Amino acid sequence: MIKEITHFNKFKWLQISDPTSEERTELIEQHHLTNELLFYATDPNESARMEYDIHNDTKLMIFDVVTLDGSQAVTSPIGIMFREGFLFTFTRESTEFINDILISPDNNQVAKPDDQIEAIDVVLNGLYSLVTDYVTALVGINRRRKGIQERLAHARQLQKEINALLELETNLIYYLNSLQSDIVLLENLKRHEAPRLSIQQSEHIDDILVELRQATDMATMAQDVVTSVSGAYSNLVNNDLNWTMKLLTVFSILLTVPTIVSGFWGENVPLPLMNNKYGWIITIGIMIVIMLIFSIFLWKGGLFRK
Repeated sequence: MIKEITHFNKFKWLQISDPTSEERTELIEQHHLTNELLFYATDPNESARMEYDIHNDTKLMIFDVVTLDGSQAVTSPIGIMFREGFLFTFTRESTEFINDILISPDNNQVAKPDDQIEAIDVVLNGLYSLVTDYVTALVGINRRRKGIQERLAHARQLQKEINALLELETNLIYYLNSLQSDIVLLENLKRHEAPRLSIQQSEHIDDILVELRQATDMATMAQDVVTSVSGAYSNLVNNDLNWTMKLLTVFSILLTVPTIVSGFWGENVPLPLMNNKYGWIITIGIMIVIMLIFSIFLWKGGLFRK
């Protein structure tokens, strides 16, 4: 689907979502975009970076944003392409919301009037709002981590909660990778476009970089905490397992004694006490004495200590 926004005086904005083959052909023939840039702009697995087509003076920005996949927040790339007099945004069903944010960003950044605003201003205003979504997502991860820790303190079965911590740790890895890629992207944009950027636009990029670096610090700290908590409770589970195996070993040793003693007196050969009417009681006593001796040795060896 291609939707054209025309109320800006200095450029036309084409919002492209999941383009069909016919729409791709239209973009190539009418707007002189290349197949290569179109592929990069619409690839859902593309990494955040800048691409340039010097022949057509076209710039493509791949930027990672936070999206929702069910109840979990993940990151997905969006394509933002600049040409003289045109702005192209490439989205999918999960990222279409970014067009509304680009038009009406919810932040305190100063915006120019529609008759003066440039395409880069629209994008920078929107990116500032999109970056704050990382902070929101990271706060949500910290909240979930605290809830998991509270449940772990009272739970007898820890594996489910540890798996939840591992899931948070995986999410944080993706967040960190996206944040670091976005930082490199904007630094590249600022360096490459320095002669064309106004002072306000350059400062705007710096503001976004500050937010990205703050989010990166939050993500790094959250990852360290989640990793530490997950490791601590994994060790606790391992200790419980070791204690269980130790107890089973002790019981198997002690229960071997009755088997040996009863098997010895069960032989069909003349044995002591075989004609004694109290022989079975004496046999049981022998079992108990041997088991007590074994128990003392095992206790002194530390096998009864957790």
